[in-house]
Amino acid sequence: MVLKMRSITSLLFLMGLSCLLISACQADDYPDLTAENKLSAFNEQFINGKTADSGSYKGEPWSTSSLNASNVRSVAQQAVSAVPVTSAQTQSSELMSRADSFLKNASSNGFYVLSVSAFRNMTVADSNWAIVDINPAELYASGHIPGAVNIPLSNIVSQMGTIAAGQKIAVYGIMDTNAAFAVEVLRIFGGRDAYVLKGGSAAWQEAGLGLEA
Repeated sequence: MVLKMRSITSLLFLMGLSCLLISACQADDYPDLTAENKLSAFNEQFINGKTADSGSYKGEPWSTSSLNASNVRSVAQQAVSAVPVTSAQTQSSELMSRADSFLKNASSNGFYVLSVSAFRNMTVADSNWAIVDINPAELYASGHIPGAVNIPLSNIVSQMGTIAAGQKIAVYGIMDTNAAFAVEVLRIFGGRDAYVLKGGSAAWQEAGLGLEA
């Protein structure tokens, strides 16, 4: 009987000591409590299942804890499902469709390249054309095809809106490859009917036509 009482007493002592040690470790979670009440607060939180107003996650029910993996997955799924489908997806699909059309129709459209003579013949029947010089401003100022507007290649995206809607566009630069980049951008991102004016201002002059400054 005495041995049993000693065992119980020892067990209670160890339990009490454990609680004091744990309570001391949690001291920062209860900055507003007196030393006498910290153990009581600990018991309320951990033994009775109540959460102290400490801003800590310690003692938070497992079902709602941020440490619960299943709860994290649930919150993540809710966050994803809450994101509305934006017009960006529709726009991306439209751009992909234009790019696909651009590539598939390139061969049948002469790879969107027009000679100076072909361009002049086309403009006789249809005057609804714009000529775009994509050279740097200083090169444009030194001499350009009459009526051409200057939109440097680096600005073709931001300034394509300066070209009237519905106009076909002949693009030229110091190199036809540069003009080809501009035509691709105009067709895919602007939905414009654009072509490379092969040879640019040099070919224009070779055809006996003058430039303007």
